[in-house]
Parts: sequence; structure tokens; C-alpha cells
Amino acid sequence: MTEGQKNTGLTPVRTARLIACVIALVGMVFLFIERALSAVLVMATDGVKLGLARYNNFTGRFASQNFAEDKQLLSLLKEVQGLLPSAESALAVFMVIAIVLLVIAALGLALPKQFVHVLVALRLLKWETGEAAPEESGESLREILAKVGNVPLKKIALPVAVVVAVVVAFFAVRSCHETVKAASVSDSIAEMQQKAIEYMEAQKAFYAKSKVVGNAAALQIPDSLSTGTFEYKVTGGRFTAVSKVLLENCPAGSKWSVSASTKGFFEKELVLYRSAPKDSACAKLTPDFKKLGRNQ
Repeated sequence: MTEGQKNTGLTPVRTARLIACVIALVGMVFLFIERALSAVLVMATDGVKLGLARYNNFTGRFASQNFAEDKQLLSLLKEVQGLLPSAESALAVFMVIAIVLLVIAALGLALPKQFVHVLVALRLLKWETGEAAPEESGESLREILAKVGNVPLKKIALPVAVVVAVVVAFFAVRSCHETVKAASVSDSIAEMQQKAIEYMEAQKAFYAKSKVVGNAAALQIPDSLSTGTFEYKVTGGRFTAVSKVLLENCPAGSKWSVSASTKGFFEKELVLYRSAPKDSACAKLTPDFKKLGRNQ
């Protein structure tokens, strides 16, 4: 090669950078797989909870005890439920692998000369036969790593900072997503309880005037209302709120209700019966539902 010609082949530095880019690509693939499987895991978890909730009521238990298909489906749901913790651990492993690969790639791009010597020392690469190898090629891995350790920090600070920033941003976004999700559940529960209070207040006001329990038309409130989270209905003297989606660990289809009736013979009075789901996860969301509106 003449002095004026440029070397367009794979020099050691270019080889190191190429390998680093491939490693970064593999790391991003692992990260993509982790994100995709995470979404699938969420759907699987919701599906298992909904399925188990379906077989936790009277009709579900009857079906699982008398129909072969339901028995198989219930058994499958329980098997999948047992696999969910392992799937979550696998996702954590995928995330760790992705981070490690991205860090290695960043170091390889920042320190290509040292990176290629490490690869040669590890026998993952070798110098091309017929060419004179650099003087450092005979050095041991320990000596090469010692030289890498003497590299000025400013050379590796930027790539490491970028990787750290990406990792921190990922977990920050994930944390914010969980916070927003929890806030959304809290807002939905607060809205449902407010609807129940509004029904009780309307029923109290109507009873004070007419001495009878009123229906939706008499109370001048909608007999049905649907939101993204709850399905509300007022039938006769009964208010019900049925969840349409999973609320934390409280399954969809859970029902909260307020029933109005009268008691007494000579002097009647209005009585409001509040009922919450028996599921412990739902009870945790609305621990004071049965006391709702008592001081109003």
C-alpha cells in the first residue's frame, strides 16, 4: 500500500468497533425481548386472575366439578399461575444481560485498542497470519487489563454515563408507570365511592320527603352509567358498581353495592346496606366501604 492510499480494510480498531456494535445490537435485542415478554406477562397475569376469579364463584365451582373442559382449564390456569414467578425472574435475567452487553459495547467503542487486545488475550480473536502482530500481542490478559485500568477516566466517562443514563431513565419510566397506574386505581376507587355516596344522599333526601324508597327516576339520577373502570346501575332501591378491569389484584367483575330498604312497623326508617366483595384484594382497596356515608 502506497503512502497516499488509505487502508479501507478491517484494522484492529475498526474490528473492535464492529464487534462492539454487534454486541450493542444483541443487547438491544435482549432489551426488546424483555419489554415484549413483560407485556405478555402482564396480560397472562391478568388472564390467570380473571380465570381463577371466574372459578371462585358458585357457577364456576359447579362447572369445574362437573365439566371436563372446565376442569382442564382450571388446572391449566393453576399451572400457569405457578410459572409466573419463574417468568418474572427470567425477565430480570434478560434485563441484566441487556445492561451488561450495552456496557461492554460502550467500553468497546470508547476504548477500541484496549478492547481488541482483550479479545485477543481471551482467544476470541487472533492476529491475521502473515502480518506482524503488535508488540503488545504477547502480553497476558492480566497485563492488558492493567493497562486498561490506567486509561484516563475521561475516555470512558461519556459512554459509561450514557449507559447509566439509559438504565436510570428506563427504571424511572417504569417506576413512573407503576405510580401512574396506582394513582389511576386510587382515582377509580374514589370515584366509585363518591357515586355510592351520591346515591345514598339522594335516597336519604327522597325518603325524608316521601317516606318510601325511590328508584333511579324518583331520585333523578341515571339508572346506568359506564366508565372505563366501572359499570354503574340503579335498579329499584339498589345501587351496584361492577369493576370492568383488574384493579391491582382485585379481579374484574367484582361488585360493590348499596341496598335501600325500610324497617319498623309504626315508625319506619330508611336502612342502607353496604356490601363489598369478599375477595381480600378488593377489601384492601375499599376497607371502609361498609362505613361509607354514615357520618353524612
